[in-house]
This record gives sequence, structure tokens and C-alpha cells, in this order.
Amino acid sequence: MDFMKRWRATNVYIVMIAALVVIAAYSLYTFGLGNLPQMFAIILISAVLDAAIIRIKDKRLVLPKSAIITGLILSLIVQGDLFLVVFVPVIAILSKHVIKIHGRHLFNPANFGLLVGLFLPVSESWWGTSNIILVGVLGIIIIHKLRKMRQAFAFLVLHAVLIAIYFSMNGGVEQTVGHMISGLVLFFAFYMLIEPVTSPVNAKGRTIFGLLVGVLGALSYVFWLPAMLVGSLFFADILVPILNRLSKPKIIKSI
Repeated sequence: MDFMKRWRATNVYIVMIAALVVIAAYSLYTFGLGNLPQMFAIILISAVLDAAIIRIKDKRLVLPKSAIITGLILSLIVQGDLFLVVFVPVIAILSKHVIKIHGRHLFNPANFGLLVGLFLPVSESWWGTSNIILVGVLGIIIIHKLRKMRQAFAFLVLHAVLIAIYFSMNGGVEQTVGHMISGLVLFFAFYMLIEPVTSPVNAKGRTIFGLLVGVLGALSYVFWLPAMLVGSLFFADILVPILNRLSKPKIIKSI
């Protein structure tokens, strides 16, 4: 009972940071320490830039946990020349403070940074997402803590079904399995898709959002568009204000 009380009281951002640190440590152990300098730089730049902007705008000095999460996510995906890689977290954090609607940032910062990063000579290899068991187990803990199970699994199920239909018509279902267990898809679903601020505000809207990203991701895959999942989340983020409006419970006025 005491454990459950502590678990419920634990900040979800701390849980997510801990999960990402474990994944990062495993990835560095598996692939070597070659990516450590750029990982450190990406996380540090994300945190310092976010803290500096908040300090200037709001006159507050904070530990920017959301920016640390953004940096950790990016550091597990992006590789390349250090002097180019660092532009990705800068773009991500600036998007959070510049592109806003109704006081909330419109785009998932990490996802926006990755999308713009496509135009830089850096690799988005998702190198740190290879262990599907580690990514999956820790990811389920996160979406349970965030109460985003429906959103994540709505995306995963529909995306898998549509991809399976496509491959059944073009070569075999084994490719579907390979796609879904790559680690990339689970990491996207459990760590990026469920970002709290840019997700719809109620359960119905979040489920629709997950389904929408699943459809867009499958269509991007069929038409061989670059950054399949990143692009689908970008366009779905644009529609979140509309989803919030459409899925808002109707208030019946008494006569």
C-alpha cells in the first residue's frame, strides 16, 4: 500500500526521465560510448536553453524536466557531426516557446526538431531504440502512469492492421512483424505520441488522435514518404485544437 501511494505521488516526468536514462545506458553499453558526447550535448543544450527562455520570460529559475525528456529522446535517435546535431535540440526547444496556440505549444518539441532535422546533414537512425523488450516494458509503465493506454494502443493496433493489409497485398505479413518489432514503432508510441501538452485534452480526443496518427503513418509508409511516423505526428498535432473542440462534452442547458 505504501508503495502504491508513493507511485501515485511520483511525478510522471521523473518516471519518464528514469526510463529514458535506463534505455540510454543500455544503448551505450551495447553500442559503445561513441555517442556519449553528442548525447550529453543534446540533453544539456535542451535543458539550458529551455531554462534560460523560462527565466527571461517568466522570471523563474526551474529545472526543465520536459526539456530533459526532449533531449533524451533526441539523443536516442539522432547521430552525426556534433556541430550539426546540436541544432536539432535548439529547433525543438524554440518550437515549444514560439509556436503556441491558446497558451500551449502546438507541436511535440522532439518530433518537430526531428522533422526540421531532416533538412540537416544528420542521421536519424533511432539507434537507441533497438531493444524492443526494454522499450516496451518501460513504455507500458509510462503510458499507464500517464493514463494514455488508449491513445498509444489505438495507434499501434490500427497502424499494425493497415500495414499488415498493405504487406499482405505486396509480399507477405512477415514484413509487418519486422516493422512492428523494430523498436522504432514502440518507442514512438510510448515516448513521443503520448506527450501530454500536445495531446488532446480528453480521452475521446486522445483515442481519435492515436487512430489518426496510425492512419497517417501507414499512408506515409505506403507512399514511401520520408520520416513516416515523425511526419504523421506533425500533421496530427496541427489538428489537435480541432479535436479538442469536437470531442468536448456538450453542456445541456436547463430550461
